[in-house]
Amino acid sequence: MRSGWMKALWVVGGGIALAFPGSLAGDGGTIRLADLDFGSYRVTVFTDPTPVRPDTIDVSFLITEEDGLSVVPGLEVWVEVTPLDHEGRAARHEATREAADDPRFYAAKFSLGTAGLWRIQIGVSGDRGSGTAAFEVRASEPGLLDQPVVLLVAALLPLVLVGAWLHAGSRGSGSEAGSA
Repeated sequence: MRSGWMKALWVVGGGIALAFPGSLAGDGGTIRLADLDFGSYRVTVFTDPTPVRPDTIDVSFLITEEDGLSVVPGLEVWVEVTPLDHEGRAARHEATREAADDPRFYAAKFSLGTAGLWRIQIGVSGDRGSGTAAFEVRASEPGLLDQPVVLLVAALLPLVLVGAWLHAGSRGSGSEAGSA
Protein backbone atom coordinates (compact mmCIF):
# COMPACT_ATOMS: atom_id res chain seq x y z
CA MET A 1 0.00 0.00 0.00
CA ARG A 2 2.78 2.47 0.83
CA SER A 3 4.60 1.85 -2.45
CA GLY A 4 1.55 3.08 -4.38
CA TRP A 5 1.51 6.35 -2.45
CA MET A 6 5.27 6.73 -2.89
CA LYS A 7 4.86 6.36 -6.66
CA ALA A 8 2.08 8.95 -6.57
CA LEU A 9 4.28 11.37 -4.62
CA TRP A 10 7.10 10.95 -7.13
CA VAL A 11 4.71 11.61 -10.00
CA VAL A 12 3.28 14.72 -8.28
CA GLY A 13 6.77 16.02 -7.42
CA GLY A 14 7.90 15.55 -11.00
CA GLY A 15 4.82 17.38 -12.19
CA ILE A 16 5.58 20.36 -9.97
CA ALA A 17 9.13 20.48 -11.31
CA LEU A 18 7.82 20.43 -14.88
CA ALA A 19 5.06 22.96 -14.20
CA PHE A 20 7.39 25.51 -12.59
CA PRO A 21 10.86 25.07 -14.13
CA GLY A 22 11.74 28.74 -13.56
CA SER A 23 11.54 28.32 -9.83
CA LEU A 24 14.08 25.52 -10.04
CA ALA A 25 16.37 27.31 -12.49
CA GLY A 26 17.02 30.33 -10.27
CA ASP A 27 17.73 33.83 -11.61
CA GLY A 28 17.17 34.79 -15.17
CA GLY A 29 14.58 35.85 -17.65
CA THR A 30 14.20 35.81 -21.37
CA ILE A 31 17.35 36.62 -23.34
CA ARG A 32 16.53 39.48 -25.73
CA LEU A 33 20.01 40.35 -27.01
CA ALA A 34 23.08 38.14 -26.61
CA ASP A 35 26.82 38.72 -26.80
CA LEU A 36 26.72 42.22 -28.26
CA ASP A 37 30.18 43.75 -28.67
CA PHE A 38 30.26 47.34 -27.42
CA GLY A 39 33.97 48.17 -27.62
CA SER A 40 35.67 45.77 -25.24
CA TYR A 41 32.39 45.01 -23.43
CA ARG A 42 30.23 41.97 -24.10
CA VAL A 43 26.55 42.66 -23.35
CA THR A 44 23.61 40.28 -22.88
CA VAL A 45 20.14 41.68 -22.13
CA PHE A 46 17.29 39.86 -20.36
CA THR A 47 13.68 40.77 -19.56
CA ASP A 48 11.50 39.43 -16.79
CA PRO A 49 8.69 38.42 -16.35
CA THR A 50 7.85 36.30 -19.36
CA PRO A 51 5.49 37.17 -20.91
CA VAL A 52 6.06 40.89 -20.37
CA ARG A 53 3.38 42.69 -18.33
CA PRO A 54 2.49 46.38 -18.60
CA ASP A 55 2.61 46.89 -14.83
CA THR A 56 6.19 45.74 -14.24
CA ILE A 57 9.26 44.85 -16.27
CA ASP A 58 12.84 44.15 -15.28
CA VAL A 59 15.43 44.77 -18.00
CA SER A 60 18.73 43.27 -16.83
CA PHE A 61 22.19 43.45 -18.34
CA LEU A 62 25.11 41.08 -17.91
CA ILE A 63 28.12 43.12 -19.00
CA THR A 64 31.55 41.50 -19.03
CA GLU A 65 34.97 42.19 -20.47
CA GLU A 66 35.76 40.58 -23.85
CA ASP A 67 36.95 37.43 -22.09
CA GLY A 68 33.39 36.93 -20.82
CA LEU A 69 34.61 36.44 -17.26
CA SER A 70 35.23 39.82 -15.65
CA VAL A 71 32.13 41.78 -14.60
CA VAL A 72 32.42 45.50 -15.37
CA PRO A 73 31.48 48.08 -12.70
CA GLY A 74 31.06 51.83 -13.19
CA LEU A 75 29.25 51.94 -16.53
CA GLU A 76 26.43 54.20 -17.68
CA VAL A 77 23.60 51.85 -18.67
CA TRP A 78 20.13 52.95 -19.75
CA VAL A 79 16.85 51.69 -21.18
CA GLU A 80 14.52 53.76 -23.34
CA VAL A 81 10.98 52.51 -24.05
CA THR A 82 8.72 53.75 -26.85
CA PRO A 83 5.17 52.58 -27.62
CA LEU A 84 4.78 51.38 -31.23
CA ASP A 85 1.14 50.43 -31.84
CA HIS A 86 -0.76 52.30 -29.15
CA GLU A 87 -0.96 55.44 -27.06
CA GLY A 88 1.59 55.48 -24.31
CA ARG A 89 4.46 57.39 -22.82
CA ALA A 90 8.06 57.07 -23.95
CA ALA A 91 10.48 57.01 -21.05
CA ARG A 92 14.14 56.58 -20.22
CA HIS A 93 15.37 54.62 -17.19
CA GLU A 94 18.84 54.22 -15.72
CA ALA A 95 19.99 50.66 -15.07
CA THR A 96 22.13 50.22 -11.96
CA ARG A 97 23.86 47.40 -10.13
CA GLU A 98 21.95 48.36 -6.97
CA ALA A 99 18.61 47.69 -8.71
CA ALA A 100 19.71 44.19 -9.78
CA ASP A 101 18.92 41.11 -7.70
CA ASP A 102 22.24 39.55 -8.73
CA PRO A 103 25.36 41.69 -8.06
CA ARG A 104 26.84 40.70 -11.43
CA PHE A 105 24.04 42.50 -13.31
CA TYR A 106 22.78 46.00 -14.01
CA ALA A 107 18.99 46.36 -13.95
CA ALA A 108 16.19 48.82 -14.56
CA LYS A 109 12.79 47.98 -13.06
CA PHE A 110 9.80 50.03 -14.13
CA SER A 111 6.22 50.01 -15.41
CA LEU A 112 5.36 50.33 -19.08
CA GLY A 113 1.89 51.55 -18.15
CA THR A 114 -0.10 50.07 -21.03
CA ALA A 115 -0.37 46.84 -22.96
CA GLY A 116 0.87 46.78 -26.55
CA LEU A 117 3.99 46.57 -28.67
CA TRP A 118 7.01 48.41 -27.24
CA ARG A 119 10.43 49.23 -28.67
CA ILE A 120 13.13 48.90 -26.04
CA GLN A 121 16.41 50.58 -26.83
CA ILE A 122 19.38 49.95 -24.56
CA GLY A 123 22.64 51.81 -24.20
CA VAL A 124 25.95 51.10 -22.50
CA SER A 125 28.80 53.57 -22.16
CA GLY A 126 32.17 53.26 -20.44
CA ASP A 127 35.88 53.97 -20.82
CA ARG A 128 36.44 50.97 -23.10
CA GLY A 129 33.49 51.38 -25.43
CA SER A 130 29.85 52.13 -25.92
CA GLY A 131 26.92 51.08 -28.02
CA THR A 132 23.17 50.91 -28.43
CA ALA A 133 20.79 48.23 -29.62
CA ALA A 134 17.03 47.70 -29.66
CA PHE A 135 14.40 44.98 -29.57
CA GLU A 136 10.62 44.80 -29.38
CA VAL A 137 8.35 43.21 -26.79
CA ARG A 138 4.60 42.84 -26.54
CA ALA A 139 3.21 43.62 -23.11
CA SER A 140 -0.10 41.95 -22.31
CA GLU A 141 -2.40 41.67 -19.35
CA PRO A 142 -2.26 38.30 -17.60
CA GLY A 143 -4.81 35.77 -18.81
CA LEU A 144 -6.38 32.84 -17.01
CA LEU A 145 -3.50 30.52 -17.93
CA ASP A 146 -0.99 33.01 -16.53
CA GLN A 147 -2.34 32.51 -13.00
CA PRO A 148 -0.04 30.24 -10.95
CA VAL A 149 -2.92 28.55 -9.11
CA VAL A 150 -4.68 27.65 -12.37
CA LEU A 151 -1.44 26.27 -13.80
CA LEU A 152 -0.78 24.29 -10.63
CA VAL A 153 -4.24 22.71 -10.70
CA ALA A 154 -3.99 22.01 -14.43
CA ALA A 155 -0.57 20.37 -13.95
CA LEU A 156 -1.40 18.42 -10.82
CA LEU A 157 -4.88 17.09 -11.66
CA PRO A 158 -3.66 14.53 -14.23
CA LEU A 159 -0.81 13.58 -11.91
CA VAL A 160 -3.15 13.03 -8.99
CA LEU A 161 -5.36 10.88 -11.21
CA VAL A 162 -2.34 8.81 -12.33
CA GLY A 163 -1.23 8.51 -8.70
CA ALA A 164 -4.69 7.32 -7.67
CA TRP A 165 -4.70 4.83 -10.56
CA LEU A 166 -1.27 3.51 -9.50
CA HIS A 167 -2.42 3.28 -5.91
CA ALA A 168 -5.63 1.45 -6.89
CA GLY A 169 -3.59 -0.93 -9.06
CA SER A 170 -1.21 -1.75 -6.22
CA ARG A 171 -4.13 -2.38 -3.85
CA GLY A 172 -5.85 -4.62 -6.40
CA SER A 173 -2.78 -6.78 -6.99
CA GLY A 174 -2.23 -7.12 -3.23
CA SER A 175 -5.79 -8.33 -2.62
CA GLU A 176 -5.59 -10.85 -5.48
CA ALA A 177 -2.43 -12.34 -3.97
CA GLY A 178 -4.14 -12.59 -0.57
CA SER A 179 -7.18 -14.43 -1.98
CA ALA A 180 -5.21 -17.03 -3.91
